[in-house]
Amino acid sequence: MTERTKAELDFIAQQTRVHLVSWADHEVSFGSVPHEISGEADCPDRLQTYLEYALDKGWLTKRVPRRLTAKGWSTAAAFLKR
Repeated sequence: MTERTKAELDFIAQQTRVHLVSWADHEVSFGSVPHEISGEADCPDRLQTYLEYALDKGWLTKRVPRRLTAKGWSTAAAFLKR
């Protein structure tokens, strides 16, 4: 990740959670995360920062095809409860 301000990092943290909820919903509905972040295709530049953040936090498996980890499911659920 490039050098970022604290405000930018706070935004990335929260926006990644938004994406995580969407990825979890996709996994529940279709049995896998969206193809664009599964690791089987090139991740679009617009999602790369969020994907890297989620991987760093342990919310997605590093193994391809990616899936949400238990920590990822818990984080997505907690975000929805707010």
